[in-house]
Amino acid sequence: MRRQSKSGEMRRSPLLILALTLFIDMLGFGLILPLIPVYISHYGGGAWVGGMLLGCYSLMQFLTAPIWGRLSDRIGRRPVILIGLCGSAGTFLTFGLAPNLLVLFLARVAAGALTSASLPTAQAYIADVTPPEKRASGMAVLGIAFGLGFAFGPVVGGYASRIAIGSLSPIATPALLAAFLSFCNFLWALAMLPESLSLARREASANATTEKGPLALLRSIAAAFHEPNIRAQLLVFAFVTFAFTAVESSFSWLVILRFHHTLEQTAIRTWQTHHLGQPWASLPDIVRRHQFEKIEAIITSRIFLIVGLSSLVVQGFIVRGLAHFIGEHYLVRFGAMLMTLTLIGIGLTPSLWGIYLLSICIAIAMGVMTPSLNALITHAADPSEIGALSGVQQGLGSLARIIAPPINNYLIGLPNATGVPFFCSALLMAVAFLLSLQLKPMTPSSKRDKEATETTTIEASSIH
Repeated sequence: MRRQSKSGEMRRSPLLILALTLFIDMLGFGLILPLIPVYISHYGGGAWVGGMLLGCYSLMQFLTAPIWGRLSDRIGRRPVILIGLCGSAGTFLTFGLAPNLLVLFLARVAAGALTSASLPTAQAYIADVTPPEKRASGMAVLGIAFGLGFAFGPVVGGYASRIAIGSLSPIATPALLAAFLSFCNFLWALAMLPESLSLARREASANATTEKGPLALLRSIAAAFHEPNIRAQLLVFAFVTFAFTAVESSFSWLVILRFHHTLEQTAIRTWQTHHLGQPWASLPDIVRRHQFEKIEAIITSRIFLIVGLSSLVVQGFIVRGLAHFIGEHYLVRFGAMLMTLTLIGIGLTPSLWGIYLLSICIAIAMGVMTPSLNALITHAADPSEIGALSGVQQGLGSLARIIAPPINNYLIGLPNATGVPFFCSALLMAVAFLLSLQLKPMTPSSKRDKEATETTTIEASSIH
C-alpha cells in the first residue's frame, strides 16, 4: 500500500518528473559539449568546421523551435518532449559512431532540429502545471536541473573518454553514453511524464490561425529595440550575448591549439607512468593518437566543469544577497568589466593554470551579470509583455550563436591567432560595460516583485 502511495505521489508530481528529465537531458548534452573540437580534430577538421557546425546547429534550433512550439500547443507537451528525447538518443548515437566528418556534421545539424523540442516545451509545461504565483519557483527548479546537468556532464564525459569500447576511439564513449542516457530518459518520460495540456486547449490551438515563426521573431526583436523603456537593457544584453559566444565556440579550440605541446607532453608522461618499459616512441600512431585525444578530452572537460560548478555556486548562493545590498545595475557593470578583463586575459595567458583561474572569473562575471540583467529587463517591461520579451532574449541568443561562431572559429584557426576572437569579444564586452552605465536601479517595490519574474526565462545559452 505504501509503495503504491509513493508511486501515485510521484505520478502526481509532474514538475519533479520534468526536472529529472531535463537534468538527464542536459547531462547527456554536457557529456559531449567540451569534446566537440576533439571529435572534429579526430576526423581532420579545423576550428572553422567547429564554428560552422555550431552555427548550423543554432540555425536549426532557431528555425525549428517555433514549429515545435506550435506543435506542442496542438498535440500536447508530452509527445513533443518525447520526440526531443528520442531525437537526442538517435543523434548522439550517430555522433558517436560517425565514420567521417560529414556524418558527424549531419548528426549535429539533426540534433539542432530535434533537440530544440525539449527546453521550450519544458518551459511551456511548467506554465501549464503551475499557477502564476508559483511559476517562478517552478522555473527555478527547472533552471537548477538544467544547471546541474550541464555542470556534471563534462565530469562524466571526461572520465568516459578514458574508456574505449571495442575498436572505437575512446572519445566515442561519451557520445555513446549520452545516447544510452537519452534513451533511458525517453523510457522514463514515456512511463512517468503525464500530459499537461488539456484536450480543450489543444483543440482551441488547432483551430487558431496565428502563426509565429522565425520572421515574426525577427520583427519582434526589431520592435523591442524601439521600446524606450527596455532599449538600454536589451542593447547591453545583445552585446553581452555576442561577446560571450567566443567562450562558447572557441574556448576548447584555444586550449587544443595553444597548448598542443603541453597536452602532448602530458599524454607522454601519463602513458609512461602507467606503462613502464614501453617507450612512447615505439607505440603505433593510432595508439598515440588515442592517448593524446584522451588528454584533450580530460582537460577540456575539466575547464567546463570549473565553469559549471562555479556558476552554480555564484548564482545559487551569492547573487541574491549581492543584488539586495548593491543593486542589479551595479552587478551588471561589475560583471561586464570583469568579463572584459577576463577575455583579455584568456587571449594572453600562456598557462593552463591561468586558463583554470580565468574559467572561475568567467563564472563569476556571467553569474552576477546574467540574472541581474534579466531582472532589469523584466522590471522595465510591461507585465503583459514579459513572455514576449523572453522570446526576444532567446531569439537574440540564437542569432548570436548563428552569426558569431563561424567568425570566431575562423579567426582562432589563423596562424598564431588563438587570442584574436577573445580580444574582439573583449571589445564587445567593453561596449556592453559603457552601455550599462545608462542602466537605472530598480525601485524598492520592483525588488519585492523581482523573484516572480526574473526566472521566467531559462536561457539554454550556456555553452552550446
